[in-house]
Amino acid sequence: MTAGIPRTTQLAKGQLTNAQLRTTNTHFSGELAMYLLNEALALERMTDRRQRAVQEERLRQVAVARRVAAARRLQRRAESASRRARALLALV
Repeated sequence: MTAGIPRTTQLAKGQLTNAQLRTTNTHFSGELAMYLLNEALALERMTDRRQRAVQEERLRQVAVARRVAAARRLQRRAESASRRARALLALV
């Protein structure tokens, strides 16, 4: 840098030089690799949990639908039996 005239190639704060970029270690350390692996596994488990929750909700809805259908069948049978009983009582 000459007296009072800034160089045009001056780097901004935090910016790396070409030499630094060439020598920078771009490989993950073992600790960082394990951290990233654990994060990926956690995300996978969360997806599995969501899928399991959706499946359990579907099974719950199917069970409720079956119980409602059974209750309706029983109600129709009871109404039919009640009509037959009233018809027999009317004959007596």
